[in-house]
Amino acid sequence: MAHLWFRGADDVWSAMPLDERTVDISVRPPRLLTGESHLGAGARVTVVRAQAGAVPMWVLLVAEGGVRVNGHPAVAGLRVLQDRDEIRADPNEALFFSTETLAHVEEFTAAGSTIYCGRCRQPMQSGQMAVRCPQCGIWYHEIEKLPCWTYSSTCSFCPQGTALAAGYSWVPEA
Repeated sequence: MAHLWFRGADDVWSAMPLDERTVDISVRPPRLLTGESHLGAGARVTVVRAQAGAVPMWVLLVAEGGVRVNGHPAVAGLRVLQDRDEIRADPNEALFFSTETLAHVEEFTAAGSTIYCGRCRQPMQSGQMAVRCPQCGIWYHEIEKLPCWTYSSTCSFCPQGTALAAGYSWVPEA
């Protein structure tokens, strides 16, 4: 799930999950917008979710100038965000957009063709607890009898760490 990194009052970086909600980033800390709130109605800079086929995207919408992404102005008040973009709605305050997702155990649901576990190569069964690698998307068993995700320190197919309580691997620099 995409999220925004911002500095709290204690000067520590915090991650705000974006889900499918619109976020006003012209205030500190960023705030979720309700149904009647929108860009231009008290919110001069927002981050909104858009859909491109099956792939979700996050878009920065700017009502007033002066907003910069990675040092460049948002052209025509619009910018599609990419992982680790630095956003400055205020020249003295930086936010960072991230698409990093944490690994978590969830119930596997079969979607048609047989899916095989990335570690043990046995078929995944609907209803089994499993982990989908947030980096490469490969499914792994994560049950007492088959702890395939946590068996090794990294995913079998990519460098993603498998510690379920590890937290984010990237945090903005202090």
